[in-house]
Amino acid sequence: MIIYCGLRHFYIHHFESPQTNAYYILTHNGEIWDFSPELKQYGVTNQIKPKAVFHLEKPVLTVPIALADFQPFSQSWHEFSKQYTAELEPEYPHAWYLRFQQESILKQFMEDFQTKAKLELEGSICGAGFSKLVAKLAAHNLPQGNELIKPQQTEYFLRQIPLHRLPLPETASLEKLGIKTVGELAEIPLVELMGQFGQRAPILQKLGRGEDLNPFQTQQVTELAWELDCTTLEGFLRPLTLDELQPYLKHGLEELITTLRSHNKIATLLKLGVKTAPEGDSAETQRRFKVPTCDFQVLSRTVDSLIPRKPLEWLKITLSELQPAPTTQLNMFAEPLILQLEEELPAQRGVELPRRERLLLLWEEYFGYEQVN
Repeated sequence: MIIYCGLRHFYIHHFESPQTNAYYILTHNGEIWDFSPELKQYGVTNQIKPKAVFHLEKPVLTVPIALADFQPFSQSWHEFSKQYTAELEPEYPHAWYLRFQQESILKQFMEDFQTKAKLELEGSICGAGFSKLVAKLAAHNLPQGNELIKPQQTEYFLRQIPLHRLPLPETASLEKLGIKTVGELAEIPLVELMGQFGQRAPILQKLGRGEDLNPFQTQQVTELAWELDCTTLEGFLRPLTLDELQPYLKHGLEELITTLRSHNKIATLLKLGVKTAPEGDSAETQRRFKVPTCDFQVLSRTVDSLIPRKPLEWLKITLSELQPAPTTQLNMFAEPLILQLEEELPAQRGVELPRRERLLLLWEEYFGYEQVN
């Protein structure tokens, strides 16, 4: 099963407003990607920007954005999601897919995801289905609590979803043919669709069955990072000395190693970023391993060799250039096991002593017998 996760007004939430006393419409490639929630009552949606001029208490500014600028803000949500499954595929900074093998864990994640969003005052949607398409349609069309579409419910569910919910260039033509829902696409014979839409026909029929045009692809982990802001630590709220940092460094490295092993990875490069006190200078050093590793002792010694002997306000440990961990194989050429027979064990058939051992036994038997007589 696959889950679609989305965060509402994600870009507005993380947008650095050049003018605080204003409403914003954020665009990307000429399309609306987000807007100030207050504008919804005036008809603004992600698909529609009213042509009427707003006369509001604050100006309405349209600002183009680059999605890559918002990628760092999604990292914490990805890390949260990976506590439940290692299979994650990003769609955009505000949306991603997860794949689960067990329905019980899937349901627990959906509940925890919505709870976390409420605590962080972020609107959220999520839905689940056998494919990415079904999961996304469930998230956008069903009320909270009913977003899980089981495989046997898929056909019925798709017959309830209006066709215009799919961004298809053929929507107007399909509606003229009397096709009103997504599920109805699967009921039209392929030959008839081919006659109307040519090579697009198999794609339309596939969408009607809820199948993905691009199958789920797990995100490839290329870098892992752990960071610590010493000035926000409860009980300190100040730069920490190296001795004070030790328990935090140990915890951070253990966390990184656990994540590495969960992805079956080893690291080639370790980077250490720091901000020293009282100067507030930032610096980054790095160390490349001769042999890629995920060993705690190796990583700990490396950090110790790179870290400044000064109080630190902030530090970040990054493991990069990750490689697949080597698989452990059985040694087929190991020395054979040598059986040790107990001294009191009676002679066994099929066990032949070496010639030298037989001669010694005969020697002892002959001279031992002679002494007795």
